[in-house]
Amino acid sequence: MGQIIYDLAKSSIMKTGNNKELFIKEVIKASKTLLPHEKDNLTNWLFFFTADKPERQKWLYELLDKNILVS
Repeated sequence: MGQIIYDLAKSSIMKTGNNKELFIKEVIKASKTLLPHEKDNLTNWLFFFTADKPERQKWLYELLDKNILVS
């Protein structure tokens, strides 16, 4: 069941487009529902996913600065 939630979280984040509010909302929602090891996997995936998206990468670093993704 955990893998399904993890995959759903990734899918939801990918669908946010360039909307900062939606991106942040989906990442926060995922961080609240995932287990600690899944949250670590999500963080790693987010670095990969935003590697060629500088605007989203900036949003990701903002979330990391606020300790949103810390397990």
